[in-house]
Amino acid sequence: MWARRTSQARNLQTTRFNLLLLEDGEYFLEDYSAFRYLEPLSSTHRKVQGRLKVCTRGLFFVPNDIILPITRFPFRWMPERPHVERLSGGKTQRCLAFRCNAVLEMRERGIDHPYVQRPTLEDDEETPAKFTFTLLYSTLENFIESVNKIYEVANLPRRSMNKVEEEKYLAPVLGPRLAVDFDPSLLVDFREQLLFSPGRAVTRIEPLLNHPGCLVLTNQRLYFEPAKLNNVVDPVLHWDYTDIEQLYKRRYLLRQTGLEIYLKGGQSFFFSFRTRRDRDSIYDLMVEQPTLARFERSALDEMMYKWQRRELSNFEYLMFLNNAAGRTRNDLTQYPVFPWILSDYTSESLDLTNPAVYRDLSKPVGALNEERLEFFRSRYEMMPRDEEGEGFPPPFLYGTHYSTPGYVLYYLVRMLPQYMLCLQNGKFDAPDRLFRSIQVTWEGCLNNHTDVKELIPEFFDETMSAEEWLTNHQQLDLGTTQSLERINDVELPKWANGSPADFVKKHREALESDYVSQHLHEWIDLIFGYKQQGEEAVSADNLFYYLSYEGAVDLETIDDPVGKCSLESQIQEFGQTPKLLFSTPHPAREENESHIQVATPDLIPSPRIRKPRMRDILRPPLQRTRRGRRAIELNQSSLDESSALDKKKLTIKIGMQRQYTLTCVQEPFLQVPRLIGEFAHDLLMKHGSGKPPKKWNWRSKLKHTESFSSNNWQWRESVRQPLHTGEITCSVLSKDDSTLFSTCKHSCFKVSSVTDGSTIRNINAKAALSCCDVSPDEKRLLVGCWDNRVYMYSLENGRVIDRVFAHSDGISAICVMHNRFLTSSWDSTIKLWSYTDKYLVASPIQTFLDCDEAVLSLDVSPGGKWGAAGARNGVVYLFNLRLATYHKEVMVSPDRRGDVASVCFAANSQTFVCMTLENELLQYNLDGEQLYRMEVNATGQVRCFESDGEYAVGGTTNGKIFFWKLNEPPGKEVVYEIPRAHETIICSLVVASNGSCVITGAIDGSVRVWRIQPKHRHKRKSTQKSISEYEALLARQHATHGTQPRALSFPTSYVALLEEAQGFLEG
Repeated sequence: MWARRTSQARNLQTTRFNLLLLEDGEYFLEDYSAFRYLEPLSSTHRKVQGRLKVCTRGLFFVPNDIILPITRFPFRWMPERPHVERLSGGKTQRCLAFRCNAVLEMRERGIDHPYVQRPTLEDDEETPAKFTFTLLYSTLENFIESVNKIYEVANLPRRSMNKVEEEKYLAPVLGPRLAVDFDPSLLVDFREQLLFSPGRAVTRIEPLLNHPGCLVLTNQRLYFEPAKLNNVVDPVLHWDYTDIEQLYKRRYLLRQTGLEIYLKGGQSFFFSFRTRRDRDSIYDLMVEQPTLARFERSALDEMMYKWQRRELSNFEYLMFLNNAAGRTRNDLTQYPVFPWILSDYTSESLDLTNPAVYRDLSKPVGALNEERLEFFRSRYEMMPRDEEGEGFPPPFLYGTHYSTPGYVLYYLVRMLPQYMLCLQNGKFDAPDRLFRSIQVTWEGCLNNHTDVKELIPEFFDETMSAEEWLTNHQQLDLGTTQSLERINDVELPKWANGSPADFVKKHREALESDYVSQHLHEWIDLIFGYKQQGEEAVSADNLFYYLSYEGAVDLETIDDPVGKCSLESQIQEFGQTPKLLFSTPHPAREENESHIQVATPDLIPSPRIRKPRMRDILRPPLQRTRRGRRAIELNQSSLDESSALDKKKLTIKIGMQRQYTLTCVQEPFLQVPRLIGEFAHDLLMKHGSGKPPKKWNWRSKLKHTESFSSNNWQWRESVRQPLHTGEITCSVLSKDDSTLFSTCKHSCFKVSSVTDGSTIRNINAKAALSCCDVSPDEKRLLVGCWDNRVYMYSLENGRVIDRVFAHSDGISAICVMHNRFLTSSWDSTIKLWSYTDKYLVASPIQTFLDCDEAVLSLDVSPGGKWGAAGARNGVVYLFNLRLATYHKEVMVSPDRRGDVASVCFAANSQTFVCMTLENELLQYNLDGEQLYRMEVNATGQVRCFESDGEYAVGGTTNGKIFFWKLNEPPGKEVVYEIPRAHETIICSLVVASNGSCVITGAIDGSVRVWRIQPKHRHKRKSTQKSISEYEALLARQHATHGTQPRALSFPTSYVALLEEAQGFLEG
């Protein structure tokens, strides 16, 4: 990354002028070839050839001679606007002339040095010097016309005008340059096809630089055409899809508008879109291109396990976490962050086996000094609470952050001096504050009340040259400290033996040491984990200024442009806290049984990120035939691959129209008769779900009692089996409840016996499996995968029959019916498909684009008419599957917006029950009316859930199973609880159709079968009753024969045996 950056820096030295020389908020507009006259008389005409650059706040003259400095002429220092006049001593030649009170000189001899301000007024002069130029290939009139438009704006009072107002005044100049019409002549191959037009307005983000432009996609490449604004690079940048290795959605200024591409050569490019919707549309269109490499994104838990097994080094794991949390070197506000590892920078030698040489990784930098921490705590306690409306920020411990643009450039000033000059308005920082010594910097982080910074990857990266950033190889004039110490190379610890490479090598060895491996998880909890924010952050002394956290402020909702600009500036200044990755403690490296709960929703299930808005790019919005109904879309491929029909069935009377509109995307008119006929035939096929109805029959067995032990029935564990090696993602039962079909994240699905847990069939896949469902005839199993595909397996021979590329992100849920199946994805779409015994139809019957967020759960009503999808934003979407139309959107969690983890139709198909990750159990009818709501009073989240509309059962993250009866008075909803069902998170649950058993799966791959049975106490009473009746019978017989009855005595073991036998028969 920085190899590219340093090569760019060398290129900047060659071209000399670059955007880093501009002020914040200033734009580069035009470039002219010109002569500057150093003397007023043309007869002597001492002149210098170069380039005259027009910017929104001044002019730059860049001499061709690298020895001469670049000169900046700010408009605000010009007492009058530039004008045209006759060149002194000349007869006809005209020139551009202006006076300027002072000039700025920079980059003399091609060296980055603090800018030099030179006044042009002598002590005895009142008129500033005149500067004279002639243009080589342009007319002076055009030049003056363009300059006059911006001169007046530049001379408005700076203190009373902010950046937003300045851009408003400059809109007539800037607007036409920001057009997003892509020039087709810039295509590499004239045969390429644009996938949409016009292009999308984007800004290419580099450290401290923004390049506005236009981004377009063709069927072969991604193009970025810079706008005619700040354009000092190539006229167009383009990348073949085959060269793109990774594609990431990013945030920029705490907004989800960023997109970053990584090329196979290691380069990366970061773009910011105007809206999240534009970003998502481009992302989804890119991942659907067939020539784009099908990159696989590593899941957090998978990489954690690799780190624990030492398949990943500490450095590699931290780089992965930084990337997963959105940290990138293209954005200095989100630069990768690494911890201070050592505390000994004074010893002659470094003993990495001595714990005393290490920093305490369980505390943030701000808490390493107890005396300073007391000051932070006292200030925190004195801050006003709950007065944000009065302009007071929420309380915080640290007003500065551990990673800001200034801190990054503090470390890299010797490698990237031009960036420091840009950040510091043409100056290096004061010499006493520059990075001059490792030991001095460490002591400052321990004792300074305004310094809590961590490190950057360069301290541990042996692949880059340490001399580049630890030595003053460019001979920069960095100044002299108050103690008259000249700033030159960074002073290294004695144990580094004066060698930057040795320092980085030993620092890396310290990072990979046993001590750090044993404690690194504690630092991860602070930066990426559950101690990052909230009460845990307060308890861990880890609370920073509120604007550094994602979600602290929604810039999209701020209408005031001035306030929005102010917040953006503060976010850039204070830095940004990484995206929260883990909501539970991160396990230690040597911990054998380790499970963790991912906090960021889009990192839980999916290796990619989310959601297509294809209709926004390729076609206008779908027509609505009625309120709440969308038009049905069918494309050419669906025509070609639909099942063959008798030609007689291909005709349909015009009068037999349904309440939907048929929209053909390709060649519609010739195919309409066949289209309508096939679609009508499809609608008239079997519509039932094919699944047995839910008849749990718990009404007489599960009732609320004061104590579960007094209940007449109990759930008993009948099978305990370590079925999978990883997290179970889905479980499905056969119709006779004898066979379990299950998938797991470790890329395999199994068919197993419910009776004894034995494996009947084991099939391995190439990617993590997320869901499965079995066909009604139980001959085919459809499996959803993280590679965005649906696979059809034969349960008779275990082979893959067919597969289809279903979504642009992983499949989150699947429901199989007689001849159709429904899929949902984390890309926020739902699709209805058809299939036969031999293949999957490659094009969906319908694609529902109504969901605004990723879809997490899915269910189909017992009759097969209705579909329900639970989304990430607390909404359930209802669909009429017989008409293939959208029905209704139901906001089930309006207050908390809790993710709908599970949704289930009731047995009568008239209501649905859902569970959110906020532990809300809710029941609604199909009109969206709430029928029941309950707060689940349980520790941990309910991650898996089933309901028949009368009862509900759920498994929690702390291993418990709860049984609830709906519509009961408050406090009487829980009718049974299994407190220690599993030792870890329950992530899968399925209930037999007759309610006789519940099967649960856990994150460790274990499966347990629970059966409902009467308790032994009743068996004993029944046994004793039989014995008593037998004794009475004997007494009557003895009375009849006139004999004395003998008392019967049954051994305890015999009674127990009778009880066990009776229990077996009843069970």
